[in-house]
Amino acid sequence: MKTVAKVGGKVCGFALLAFVGTFGMYMFNLENKLIYYVLRPLLNKHYDSQSRDRRIV
Repeated sequence: MKTVAKVGGKVCGFALLAFVGTFGMYMFNLENKLIYYVLRPLLNKHYDSQSRDRRIV
């Protein structure tokens, strides 16, 4: 029974840390900041380097 309590305590601790981490990401809007400052410049660089074909067929 002690091992069940140990494992249960570790699982609850991990769940609490995961909740606090995701709540912090939500409160500080970190996912949108990551997209705006990291992902968007990479995508802009990729799509700006592509050649355009604007001919009307």
